[in-house]
Amino acid sequence: MKNFGIFILLFALAFTACRKDIDEVGGGTTTPEPTFLEDYVPTYSQVSGDLTGFIVDEDDVPVQNAQVKLGTLTTTTDQFGHFFFTGIDMNAAGTIVQVEKSGYFAGSRRFNAVADVENRMKIELLTKTFNQAFESGNGGTVDLNGGGTIVFAPNTIQKADGTIYSGSVKVAAKWLDPSKAETLDQMPGNLFGVNNRGEEVVLGTYGMIAVELESEVGESLNILEGNTATVTTPVPASMQANAPTEVPLWSYNEEFGVWVEEGVSRLENGNYVAEVSHFSFWNHDFPADLVNFTAVITDEDGNPLENYLVTITDPATATYGYGYTCEGGIVAGYIPINTVLDLEILGLCGEVLYTQSIGAFSADTDLGTIAVPNSDLEATTISGELVDCDGNSLTNGVVIITSSNGTVYEYVSSEAFDVIISACTVDNIEVTGYNLDEALQSAVVAATSATANDLGEIAVCDVIEDFISLTVDGVTETYFINVSISADSSFTYAQTGVQGSHFVGFGFNDSTVGNYDAPDNFIEVIFDENNNWDFGQGVGFETFNVTEYGGSGEKIVGEMSGTFENFGVTPNVTVTVTGSFSITNPN
Repeated sequence: MKNFGIFILLFALAFTACRKDIDEVGGGTTTPEPTFLEDYVPTYSQVSGDLTGFIVDEDDVPVQNAQVKLGTLTTTTDQFGHFFFTGIDMNAAGTIVQVEKSGYFAGSRRFNAVADVENRMKIELLTKTFNQAFESGNGGTVDLNGGGTIVFAPNTIQKADGTIYSGSVKVAAKWLDPSKAETLDQMPGNLFGVNNRGEEVVLGTYGMIAVELESEVGESLNILEGNTATVTTPVPASMQANAPTEVPLWSYNEEFGVWVEEGVSRLENGNYVAEVSHFSFWNHDFPADLVNFTAVITDEDGNPLENYLVTITDPATATYGYGYTCEGGIVAGYIPINTVLDLEILGLCGEVLYTQSIGAFSADTDLGTIAVPNSDLEATTISGELVDCDGNSLTNGVVIITSSNGTVYEYVSSEAFDVIISACTVDNIEVTGYNLDEALQSAVVAATSATANDLGEIAVCDVIEDFISLTVDGVTETYFINVSISADSSFTYAQTGVQGSHFVGFGFNDSTVGNYDAPDNFIEVIFDENNNWDFGQGVGFETFNVTEYGGSGEKIVGEMSGTFENFGVTPNVTVTVTGSFSITNPN
């Protein structure tokens, strides 16, 4: 059973570097790397296990159909914003995952993979909006959220080929507040760096920026080689008293997934000011040597507490790292060496359940089991079993638990599910089950806070909103992940796809209710690796009938049938296909 909460599941002030085996995500001009990286060899320790991730936007809304890369592996997020890698090799000293979605800054996360368990993570993508501009010949000042600025000198912008750019420069820029917990969900990689001597260090951040530049026609731009822009970012009031007069400046290196020392930031009137030579991510941090630590978090009865927030704070600097316990209540990562730190375990609403002083540690440390007293935990337990309309256990489902304090996703198989969350002050807890093999969901079931809720069997029998369903020679496959539909005045096109699994794309030659038998419909491709389907390219269904064509927010509904030569098997065979679709019109 997969226990997956809504939060990030990597941990620590920093993680070690991964190997140089990740394709770079995102655009931008190429910038010279510091020469000390030429001799940098990342730490590597191979382990095997699973990885589950959760991708959201800045409003904590799941992002579907985002491209996810881990080494040579790729996948996309489902309609709940999750992705999965099963039985893969990872780096215990630092594995990197990269995420790309149109309209967002590229996201990434480094984590210390644990062998033989389900590793987990959360990444919050930053919206990339080009809402400011200046003329390259004049230079200009761009305002940052939080009160910071970026100042560009005249004639200091270049195109991707290195030539000087002349014209309007559009800017997308965001400041990441180091006093806010969500910054560690939003930042690329983690707080792990390589200093100008090529040494791996753990970092404490005083703020970051994400910046991208483009021309009026969408060309990628950057700072002209040999020039700089001046970046000024505020130091939050809660961190002013401990802010050093100077801290190293670091840029994010996508190749290694680490922060690289590239200059100095100076404290001026409550702001850090630095000169940067390229974009997109920069970071004001002070470094420290690191040690590894591990711990297991349980209740006093020995039950592992999974998806609980753990923070570790350096009281001398007010900087901190945080994460959420993963499968088995495990938490692991890197922390500053020879430093007394404060460890806290928090509940769903941010209430402190447990606190302890740890350190100083001069070597890698296993803290063993940390048990939270049940009287402090006051947990809400939600258990039950998803079944189909005939009462059989679902082999591929998900339970979604929502309340006033967020959403928890629990992926289940044929066994009963059992979720423990902190009680705090929540109301209107609602539980809904989904069948991931068919377009079905359950009715909403209510649960009560701060008590044990045994919901028994939850029947998953109601139709899900959007789906494409195909039956090929008696085998039915219903797709409702990454389902979409688009249209203009001449045709309507429906599709669904998960990279490495399936892709279905077809359409018809109008945008209204009607009959579109061949040749008035078309198939781009019907491909399903699991079912050995590969047919339909360049032809259409023999019969195709659209029964509903609603406006924006309403349904487009139809059914179709035909016979095709299936190239997914050897020798090729002729198959009989029927299908239907019901998809919300976004236009």
